[in-house]
Amino acid sequence: MSDHYYTNKPQSSHELKEISAEVGKQSLRLKTDSGVFSKNRMDFGSKLLVETFIEGKSMTSEEKILELGSGYGPLLLAVAKHFPLASYVGVEVNERALELAQQNTQLNKVANVEWLLHDATTVPVEADYDYVLTNPPIRAGKQVIREFVLTAAKALKVDGELWLVIQKKQGAPSMSDYMEEIFGNVELMGRDKGYWILKSVK
Repeated sequence: MSDHYYTNKPQSSHELKEISAEVGKQSLRLKTDSGVFSKNRMDFGSKLLVETFIEGKSMTSEEKILELGSGYGPLLLAVAKHFPLASYVGVEVNERALELAQQNTQLNKVANVEWLLHDATTVPVEADYDYVLTNPPIRAGKQVIREFVLTAAKALKVDGELWLVIQKKQGAPSMSDYMEEIFGNVELMGRDKGYWILKSVK
């Protein structure tokens, strides 16, 4: 039986490789392996989330960004390359993916990212972050994704923003309704190839 990418300790045989990704104005080199999400290319949804999020933004050294479910790191590293002054924390439950994320941080010469090995649904957080970004693990089920949203609500400062990508066919309309229920607001920030970029403000 093959591992799910949200497994804590994947048992599948290693298939290490290096891929590249162009995101916004930045290029990434990324080490990937079997047992991790989207091992052959940067996921389209993650790329769309980054490119929608960075549009028209600037970041200072005061700003803190949290990613829930980081995989091998492409989304958070792409944002960090665009906004090198901000500070970043990525949370990932998959040990293999987290080790790759740490390697990819060095490979891309990004200095301001901390990685936490933890389940994003139970990670202890304080209302300390300006932004939470997530491309949640759809295959883990609706309840897990909703718990990602609840973690984000705890982690954000007042006026902080949750940015989430999800495909329409995988439940974007109901996720939009749930984010509005939790935050009292939701906005569709972008849409492409069936992927929705949703934003809620605390």
